[in-house]
Parts: sequence; structure tokens; C-alpha cells
Amino acid sequence: MRYSEREKNRGKIPEGMMGRRGQGLVEFALALPLLLFLAMAIADFGRILLIYAELGGGVREALRYAIVQAPTGSMTKAQWSSFCYEALLDRLKATLVLTPKQALVPQRTYFVYFESFRYDTGQFRPAVECASVDKKFVLKREDRVVIDAQVTVSPVTPMIQALMPQVTIRYRAGRTLFPPDGVYFGPSQLPSP
Repeated sequence: MRYSEREKNRGKIPEGMMGRRGQGLVEFALALPLLLFLAMAIADFGRILLIYAELGGGVREALRYAIVQAPTGSMTKAQWSSFCYEALLDRLKATLVLTPKQALVPQRTYFVYFESFRYDTGQFRPAVECASVDKKFVLKREDRVVIDAQVTVSPVTPMIQALMPQVTIRYRAGRTLFPPDGVYFGPSQLPSP
């Protein structure tokens, strides 16, 4: 609704109505950058959280494969390296969608450890990195396979990149090996039929 100068001077326009149309536009222009920044921050945070979730799922899938396909006999260092850094890494990479696959580098951002179980103390020995020694290593029942993977992700939004250039996401998980016939509990306590 436009008013002429003569109507303004006569007093026909109520006091306070003159600047209300422009006031809303100014408030919107001031609030818009903050709202856009918040929306972009939420989107980047959600993307980083999704990468964390898919990295966790990939590590769990590689661990499941390691437990199912665990080598039972003695293997050479090259065979262990092939198992840890090719078979398991391929299984992990197969589940990744948003995570950059080239970011997982064996023995720099992707590690496989074995922790052997001591029956006399009931505890695990210190972890041994996969294929780090020349001696023969054999996995036994109740040993544990541990996979540690980390990736560095950059936010997509330039404003968020200025505040937080890179985020390192790390996921470490382990599984215990069981014998192929299942968990052994000893002889049955039930009388035979």
C-alpha cells in the first residue's frame, strides 16, 4: 500500500506504519546468513556422522570375514600380509560409500592386530601387528583379531572448512576367535537317555 506525500503530511497514515515493510526485509537479510550457516553445519555434521557409521560397519564386516576365514595353519609373512592387508581391506572397502577408499592405507591408516590369549592368566598378551615379524604365527581358539581404521575427512562447505579444516575419524574393534564346532563347555551334565 503506497501513500503519497500529501497523505503523509495530512496525518492520514497511522504513526509507525511508515517503516514496517522495510523492517521485515532488513531483519530477514540479517538473519539469512546465520540460518544458511546453521543449515550447512548440520548437513556437514550429518555427513561426517554417516562416514563414521559406515566406517564402523565396514570394520565390523571385515572382522566377521576375519573370524569366518581365519587361517588355522601356520602361514608365511607374505600370506599373513595378503590376508590382513588385501582380503580384509577389500572387505572393508566394499562397504564404504561416502568414505574415500584411497584414504585407507595399510600400516598407516589401517592396522590389523592379533592378541593371543594366555590360559594360565586368563588375559590377552600384548597385541602383535599383522605380518610384522618373520616368525610363524598361528591363530588359536580364543585369540582376538583387532582392526583399527582411521580416515581424515574435510567438510564440504567452505565456511565450515575455514573453522574446521579436517576431521579424523577413527574406529577400532576386535573379535575373539572360536573353534569351528562352536563354544566348548565341557562334558554334558545331563544323564544320558
